[in-house]
Amino acid sequence: MTIQHTLHPSARATVRVAALALLLATALASTAQVPPAPPATARATPAASAFLTLYPGIDSTREAERVRAYRAANAALKARGPIDVARLVRGELPPDTPGLGPVIRVTEDWVRYQNARVDPENPLRHDRAAARAAGHADILAYPTFGAHDDTFMVPYPPAARDTLLVSDLNHVVTNLRPIHPGDTLYLVADERELIDLTPSAGSIYRSVAINTRGSVYNQRGEKVNEVVFRVTESVKLYRDPADAPRNPGFFDMWEAPDWQSRPAHVYTDADWERIKTVWRQEQRRGAMPRYWEDVQIGERPTPTLDGPILASVSPVPPWGMGAGGSRTLKREILAQDRTLIRGRQDGIWRLPKRSDYVATPPPQPAGAGALPPMPDAGAITTTDIHRDGERRSPLVNYMGRDIAIRHLGNWMGDHGWLQQIGWSIMDPRGHAARGKPVPANPAAVRYLERVPALKGRYVSEHGLTQDVALVQSEVVGKRVVDGAFLVELVWWIETIDGHIWEEGGALVRLPSKRSS
Repeated sequence: MTIQHTLHPSARATVRVAALALLLATALASTAQVPPAPPATARATPAASAFLTLYPGIDSTREAERVRAYRAANAALKARGPIDVARLVRGELPPDTPGLGPVIRVTEDWVRYQNARVDPENPLRHDRAAARAAGHADILAYPTFGAHDDTFMVPYPPAARDTLLVSDLNHVVTNLRPIHPGDTLYLVADERELIDLTPSAGSIYRSVAINTRGSVYNQRGEKVNEVVFRVTESVKLYRDPADAPRNPGFFDMWEAPDWQSRPAHVYTDADWERIKTVWRQEQRRGAMPRYWEDVQIGERPTPTLDGPILASVSPVPPWGMGAGGSRTLKREILAQDRTLIRGRQDGIWRLPKRSDYVATPPPQPAGAGALPPMPDAGAITTTDIHRDGERRSPLVNYMGRDIAIRHLGNWMGDHGWLQQIGWSIMDPRGHAARGKPVPANPAAVRYLERVPALKGRYVSEHGLTQDVALVQSEVVGKRVVDGAFLVELVWWIETIDGHIWEEGGALVRLPSKRSS
């Protein structure tokens, strides 16, 4: 696809032909995270009759041994009980201890790399003196820095399915202590629940909800995070195993709604005026305390906006925030940077060099832990879903979460503490609307139900490259627990057209006038 460009109106200098050629080549470079391209000759979709009919609580012959082992591993995790934290941080636990995950070295270059992409204007994340003046030991890493989802979300046995349909990602991270450069994080799964949601009448889909709880500790043995990761998987098995592809590729087994059927938005001058208005109105509370007593239920923090997003973050273990992803060009666009180039087909402003808005990740730290090997062959790599390329493609779930954390930080200020962040994508109703009905996880949280003005609305879309992330929120509750003054918020992310592609909740601890 050929992309035409025009220079920013403020640029009046004559541009040489060679420079234009370079700019065009750069613009045509990879600007989005996408799945690998489907094969030129796609395999015909098998009829429903080609698959086994499955029933709740009754394992097929192919499932039986593998699911029995999966349940046994979950039982061993429960039987382990609380982890011996002292031995964990000393490296004395046997490597086959149930639930052990990777060890993450929190290096300053990785903290600054992540912070620069998602929260570039917050001095607590960039200025050591400002962070220490606010009472912190060093600059703050994102609270989700080490909450690596795939460490905890062990899938239904890959060898017990031929196709996979994922829905209802519904997660929570509770933040108990700050994370700083120089810390070492130890990831531990604590409990995993498998709920069979397959209809009693039988279905070609075995639908299961997998709910995992876990913990993240630092080198001092202090618990930094408590995590809950929930996912629903709907799998199918061929009636005749010989019908399955002999060497299945990603698209032979991956099933998903056609999220890309939503047309890409072409950004007009009016859209850019709206975007710039949001940016100009964004407010960082900063050092001025926001007191608990001054917060009213029903109030709405000032919206924030990121994007248009040109590249998704990619799930790269063991990082809780992945790697890659484009940053928002707010500074350059508001300043009318003369080097900006506007795509005539999509209306999006870009810088000439892709590396100027999709930074190269730092090297992996020495000794950075990798994920333990999967127990079965055939496990997918989630990076495949968000692989770098040029086609419009899905955004990884936690990219929206981390954008929302910036929004919440703006509101709560330097004296607030984000005690808990929850987020959710791929509501089952969105799947059903695109012809892929799936059951709902009974443990999943539907955050938008707490916002009266959003009654009946839900996450109907998947975030895609070229979307903006317009973050809005509302205060839905206040309470005092053990002397902590807490505010509950619901947040959601919309496209420029008003489609909701992510929802979540937050619990924020604020200072009180009673103790000031």
